[in-house]
Amino acid sequence: MVDNQVHELTFHAATQPAALDLNAAIAPQPQLPRPQTQQRLPRLLPAVPEALPKRNAEPQNSKDETAVGRLVLSPFTANEDRLIVAAFPRYARPENGQVNGYVKFHWPSRTTSRRPSGYVPMSFEEDVEDITPNVIRSQTISRSPNLTNFVGPAPAMSPIANGTVSPISNDGAWSSASSVTMAANSPISAQDSQSVVTGDPKMLPPQFGFQAKMDNIDRRLFEFYIKNWCPGRSVLSNTNLWLKDLAPMHKNEGILHAIQSLAGVYIYDYLPDERIRQRINQRYHMADEYFCKLLNAPESRVTGEGKEVITMAVLLSMQDIVLTERRRKKPYQPRWLEGFKQGEYFLQETDPGGRYWNNDNVQYDELRISQSIIVGRAVILAQPMMALPSPATMNPETEASRFSWLLYGTETDLFEIHGGCGFSKKLLHTLSQVTYCAARLQQEPESTIVPITAKFLLRELSTMRQWSREGNDWQEAQKVPQTIDWVREKADDVIIDSNKDMTDVTAEAWRIAAIIYFQCRLLRLPRNHPEVLANLEDLSKCIRIMPTSGSHFTAQAPLLPVFFLGLLATDPGHKKVSKDWFEKVVQTPVRSSVPPLYEALKRIWDWIYSDVEIPPEPNTLPKSLGKRYPWWEHLVAKVLENESETLCLT
Repeated sequence: MVDNQVHELTFHAATQPAALDLNAAIAPQPQLPRPQTQQRLPRLLPAVPEALPKRNAEPQNSKDETAVGRLVLSPFTANEDRLIVAAFPRYARPENGQVNGYVKFHWPSRTTSRRPSGYVPMSFEEDVEDITPNVIRSQTISRSPNLTNFVGPAPAMSPIANGTVSPISNDGAWSSASSVTMAANSPISAQDSQSVVTGDPKMLPPQFGFQAKMDNIDRRLFEFYIKNWCPGRSVLSNTNLWLKDLAPMHKNEGILHAIQSLAGVYIYDYLPDERIRQRINQRYHMADEYFCKLLNAPESRVTGEGKEVITMAVLLSMQDIVLTERRRKKPYQPRWLEGFKQGEYFLQETDPGGRYWNNDNVQYDELRISQSIIVGRAVILAQPMMALPSPATMNPETEASRFSWLLYGTETDLFEIHGGCGFSKKLLHTLSQVTYCAARLQQEPESTIVPITAKFLLRELSTMRQWSREGNDWQEAQKVPQTIDWVREKADDVIIDSNKDMTDVTAEAWRIAAIIYFQCRLLRLPRNHPEVLANLEDLSKCIRIMPTSGSHFTAQAPLLPVFFLGLLATDPGHKKVSKDWFEKVVQTPVRSSVPPLYEALKRIWDWIYSDVEIPPEPNTLPKSLGKRYPWWEHLVAKVLENESETLCLT
């Protein structure tokens, strides 16, 4: 085992996984032979966030506030209704009642529409079902009512021809406000979420839901989250954190209220009933009040604790991400980013240690791993389109050490593809290191440390292998050919039709995107450089064969890589692949962060070709990284100048 210490940066090599090769980091290249001895790549210093949570929009030194006992505020507190009145549905429901994208449900109308268009008017006399596949259930577990009949007691179910289950009776509107014990018992895979049939996700325990009492509306909101929203998060059932890790925490009232409020936003899009809106706003404010208490509770900062406050930050931030019409504009910082940064702070404050290089038998908490991934994903993936820290004020040691809690756990787990982001923790952490090194280069252009660090990062990205429990295990993943080799052999009209392939190709697309980001922001290669073009070509091949709706399409889809492909394209074919993906995804009538990001990309296309120079001789570059033109920073500055809010890339 080799430890290489280089000034502030200490790189601990992760095992050299026989990577899911792509063009190793710069251009396509033959698969590298696996070394006989494992060598550990560098890690950066232990994570310490730049500051405690900021108060709403005003930058403040929260550490000083906490030190003197001043109150830390929630960015989600607002003296107004979170959800505003809608006179009409936000989305016209498809005529067949099915939505199979970021949310998955079958919401049939009780009467057949005579309209030739795809719009079907809403009615209380309707039922909503999940469209998860039929999975064999334990004979010892009774079947609970199928998902969401939003207008009363669960209807009787009748199989219909296409394999779904259709309600055949209905009792009428959102009646009883009496307390009803929520019982969503039987386990059926959240991930298997994707064919058509109703039933409860199998990651839930038999008595799941009995811990909380809910009235009719609250129960419908919670059921929608479990059976319709969670299945749209990931094709990986074992690491679908929204279902497996966060949903079981619903016995905590604050978390339950946050879940109900989040689910209700989607329901209101199709059924803009005032009772639903009022309940959503009520639950949102109750959740925020509880979050405020947790932010200032001493137990939230105890090592190994903080689970509730981090989960609350995640759920409330996610609502701000999808409630795009209520996001804060400049000069204010977005609530979602502030919330996730608060999650970052509490992950650091409560970090129990246990890094993979210290002990091969590290005991870890899966909830903490899931929380670190979802928080790290949001904060780290926002960085590529944000300005680097100021050279005058950046503390290299502090900045380098952020996000080291992502390295919590065992080395094998470090490379597991996680449903919370669609790729591995190690790749997510490496993305943060690329951003840090770019900031360090800006701060010290003549640094000899950054080029050395860049070589380690390049090696890590070039050879990284990722694995999933639903596909090849860790040992097998290091032996099989790289995923990009398989992708290159596929015809342009092939579309992925299995969860395993979707998982592997998605993780590979993220790895390629990380390499492109490394090349453009850290190495400062222009976007028409042959090595960048080679990676963009591979990325376009990955995106081209991915479905944009249906059973294998979830929030695990590689949004940032698709954005990068469109942003950096100099080849019209690459731009077309990105544009086609966005156009198809936004056709599905469901809210997400995709439409505003696509609109931003289209605005960027209006000026990028004239305002961001493409050198005629891309291979003619200074040898010193610090002397190369930092065109990525110019691009980011232009985006920040033109756009009204921070781009959300998750």
